[in-house]
Amino acid sequence: MAQFDRALVLSGGNVKGAYQAGAVKALLNHTFPDGSKFAPNAIYGVSVGSMNGGFLADRAGAAVLAGNTPDWGEIGNELEAFWRDNITSFASIGKKRGTLGLVANILFGNFDGLTTMDGAASLARANIKPENLRASPAYYACGVTNMATCDYFDADVDTFGDDILDYVIASTREPVAMPLLWVNNMPLADGGVRNIAPLKPAIKRGAKQMAVIAMKPDHMTPDYARKNFKSILKLLKRTIGTLTSEIMNNDLDEVKKVNRACKAPGDQLLARGKHIIEFIEVRPEDRLPIDVTNFNATDIQNLITMGENEAKAALEAGWQTGAD
Repeated sequence: MAQFDRALVLSGGNVKGAYQAGAVKALLNHTFPDGSKFAPNAIYGVSVGSMNGGFLADRAGAAVLAGNTPDWGEIGNELEAFWRDNITSFASIGKKRGTLGLVANILFGNFDGLTTMDGAASLARANIKPENLRASPAYYACGVTNMATCDYFDADVDTFGDDILDYVIASTREPVAMPLLWVNNMPLADGGVRNIAPLKPAIKRGAKQMAVIAMKPDHMTPDYARKNFKSILKLLKRTIGTLTSEIMNNDLDEVKKVNRACKAPGDQLLARGKHIIEFIEVRPEDRLPIDVTNFNATDIQNLITMGENEAKAALEAGWQTGAD
């Protein structure tokens, strides 16, 4: 039976994925006190986490097809370089729709997002290949939401074959801000609408170590809230973000509860197949400083550096259980 005990869980966050890339680089290059390094055998992502996770699994699979053992530290370095070299402005991934065109589309029932995202889709297709995902030693799944049924599901290459790239791209599409992607007669969108960080799939598949890299803080400062919550779109986005962040927090709390129960004298959970899950959580303390439709290469590099530094700090504390 395939083992999925070392899971990398990547949340959504649009271009804040640069922070995630820096954190992934730090994680995959880190040497723990026992001399080990983290080599995931399962990667789960939603939204931009699907893109980052797909890139990692692709490079690992490409190494296997070339007859090599994946160098996860180098793959982390490649992900950082991908962001630094390719995502330098909003124009590199998408385009804002004109006001007149938007008004006309809304009036005539043709609304298809505030932006186009053709550049991001092209980057995904150029950097993630189904054959590499099939060969990857790390199982990869991207979370997608079917907007017609409200169902969330995880898509992988074994289930969807060469169509997997459509699901990866759909997972990056934030409703309203970006166009939905129709795949097999399903209107698909960002899995983060339902599940901002897919911890449950990792847990169900037997994770014993779980590295979680999220990009939303637990809270935002009162000053930021006062400035932004007069915008109906930003308030709506925050409402959705609050609900999805609660799912992630609840999942992690559940892991901690099970860990505490497993450590209790005479516990019965181990006999029922439950086990302790060690985790590392990398998450910014405050809102990441970037405008997702108005940024430059310096902004991206700053996020990469921030993610790398904050991951290094979290890694110094080692694997946690929350059971102490």
